[in-house]
Amino acid sequence: MLNSLDTFVMKLMGQYSSKSIIANKLIIRFLDLNTVKFLPLFILLWFLWFFRNKWKPVVVECVIDMFFGIGLSRLIQLFLPERLRPLHSGNPDFVLPLGVDPKTLEHWSSFPSDHAALTFAVSTTMWRASRPLGAACFIWSTFVICLPRIYAGYHYATDILGGAFVGVCAALLVARPLQKLLMPHVLTVEERFPGLFFSGFFVISYEFVTQFDELRLVGRAIQHLIS
Repeated sequence: MLNSLDTFVMKLMGQYSSKSIIANKLIIRFLDLNTVKFLPLFILLWFLWFFRNKWKPVVVECVIDMFFGIGLSRLIQLFLPERLRPLHSGNPDFVLPLGVDPKTLEHWSSFPSDHAALTFAVSTTMWRASRPLGAACFIWSTFVICLPRIYAGYHYATDILGGAFVGVCAALLVARPLQKLLMPHVLTVEERFPGLFFSGFFVISYEFVTQFDELRLVGRAIQHLIS
């Protein structure tokens, strides 16, 4: 059963999502491209790493944010009962947006949003380091990454709020202590093994930009074979 916030937002989005397939392609298809959603965040992280040494701890903290944001949201999805996405719920208040495949993201629980967990974790750390950068990250996370997912029917509003809460908690409670613990070792590896360090940084960046899609597919295939 949906709460009043989810119902209100769903009806609000439904007023616009069935009017223009061109607008939907921009809002849903274009903004859902991984290079649009996440690549700018990693361009920022790579730039800050080489910009000034004082930013290196912030970058490391952001990477820790991402791991814990994604990890915690995934654990919650595994242990809570599956929540069907608006696309698959059969709710009469949901209007399928023009051009959206109703089978998209089947068999994945919608709560909490891992997109929101990841991006709000990074935004929180950026906010603590720089108010302008943090504000820009929060705006990007909200309007480019999260709201289009509600519009498309991939998430309820409370999925996004839940994911954002997970991300903010990961940034405030976990990432900073771990960053202080790991930072000397990170700098040592960068100095002594730069090739290994930046190769690893690239792989981490690639996996987060693509949201571990291939690893998830392999994992689901293995799970299907075992079961």
